[in-house]
Amino acid sequence: MIKNLIFDLDNTIIKDEVDDSIYYKKALRNCGYSEENYYKIYCSIDEYDNLKTEDNMFYDKKEMLKTINRILNTNYEINLIDELILVVGEDWTKRIILKEDIIKKLYKNYNLYVYTNFFEEAQENRLKNIGYLKYFKKVFGADNYGSKPFRRSFELILEEINSKPEECIMIGDTINKDILAANNIGMKSILYDYNGKRDKKELNLKNYVVVNDINDLLSIENIIKI
Repeated sequence: MIKNLIFDLDNTIIKDEVDDSIYYKKALRNCGYSEENYYKIYCSIDEYDNLKTEDNMFYDKKEMLKTINRILNTNYEINLIDELILVVGEDWTKRIILKEDIIKKLYKNYNLYVYTNFFEEAQENRLKNIGYLKYFKKVFGADNYGSKPFRRSFELILEEINSKPEECIMIGDTINKDILAANNIGMKSILYDYNGKRDKKELNLKNYVVVNDINDLLSIENIIKI
């Protein structure tokens, strides 16, 4: 029996595309830096995520800063990371993908969680600012629970919620993070391809289905039978 739905956040609940890297301009400006590197910083943080390993799976502010400075050959200070965490948690009401009426209906039948490859504080603020935080029992961030797709990260989360993999479904938009994370722990999952253009990487994965219509999530236990 499915008891828990574990959602990715970016590009699953809210839209977080390249254009939103303009938020990084504000962080640079607030710290007194030139805005010119805003997109390079955005890309550097993606690179930082890609460098994570199971032996080094936790997000760390100082480590992230070191990666940015190495890639960009800069000397930013830690206040930049703190400011980035603040600004990315600002108003996202115009970027909502998963509509509130769907969340409300799922909330009545399941325990809802968010598992995200970013800092917990920033992602909680995003959910709070769109009015969704009240629907989720917990937000699991990569700084406290490790990053996807590593098995140990999910083991920590399942231990926290006192659940077995077969009692959960992972819902996200990336094959090599969300779906692979679920596969690594033996959990079924849903690739939420909200615009028909999401992650199409060919990996030898199983136990997942692709959903394009958001309303399909209301019949989640029927569509997940594999």
